[in-house]
Amino acid sequence: MNERYSLGYKVKNVLRVIYTLPFVLASVTGVAFALTIDQQWLIAILIPLDVFFLALFVNLSNDYYDHKSGSDQERFEMIDQSFAEEVSHKVSRTLYWQGNSFDRGLISEKAGKVLLVGIATTAVLLAIPILLYGGWIVLVLGAIAFFLSFFYTAPPLRLGARGFGELDVFLSFAMMSFFSFYVIAQEFNLEALLIAFTVGINVMLMRIIDEMSGLEAHKKAGEKDLVVRFGIDKVTSIIIGILVAMYALCAMLVAYNITFLLLFLTLPFSINMVRHLRDKQDKFHIIKPVLDVLKLATMHAVLVVIALSMQSALTFV
Repeated sequence: MNERYSLGYKVKNVLRVIYTLPFVLASVTGVAFALTIDQQWLIAILIPLDVFFLALFVNLSNDYYDHKSGSDQERFEMIDQSFAEEVSHKVSRTLYWQGNSFDRGLISEKAGKVLLVGIATTAVLLAIPILLYGGWIVLVLGAIAFFLSFFYTAPPLRLGARGFGELDVFLSFAMMSFFSFYVIAQEFNLEALLIAFTVGINVMLMRIIDEMSGLEAHKKAGEKDLVVRFGIDKVTSIIIGILVAMYALCAMLVAYNITFLLLFLTLPFSINMVRHLRDKQDKFHIIKPVLDVLKLATMHAVLVVIALSMQSALTFV
């Protein structure tokens, strides 16, 4: 392992804690809605905490299997390093992908396996009280979430490489939101489902935007994601359609409660994202949207929680 990297640098890049944020926020949206129905605060805290460790496991396992398949190494080798350095300053050094931690020697395969077992064990232990509260349905929901997340890159399914990546991400995060609600409230609720769909769509958009910068590597690896199949220009049009659908769902939520008008505060991020994608004169036109879509997904989830908190507060007035 390369000694020039500090321990803190290795931990930050191996665990990629910043990339757990979409997972945790997705679960928090479901928990926040459930708390408007049933004040189960202990379970409400444990669910996002358990999701955090699930996210650590998913991200690390994805890196491990991408390392084993060689897809990340191939993608990194195809990146112009001077361009990558420009991007890291232009966008964000924290967010910009600098290569698979296994490929870079930040962690060995053996250490990675040990770490995965430790993270998975912690997630299982945190799930026990949730299971005792929610019953057998927690096992079913947990198994579905694990299946979708783990087999995104893991063989033999490798859903992301076989053309199911975008659907996998949408279902994973929509279910993460809705299941977090359902475990606490233990009832079907259309409003909660609509919230979950908007969360899933926004994280799916993050995946699609990420695919754009790795287009050539994905083609070479024989992957069949949305961008490989349709190209950047057509996918830009698809993204616009997806955004229209997402805001249509937000409008439906406003019909339930006017506080959901807050969700339209994310429109500037969506507009910026589309503007950057269409600006082909800018060599960063497929990179800049990475920050836009992250802001969109993060702010949307935060605004959902704020809207729900306002609804709860208004009930006590």
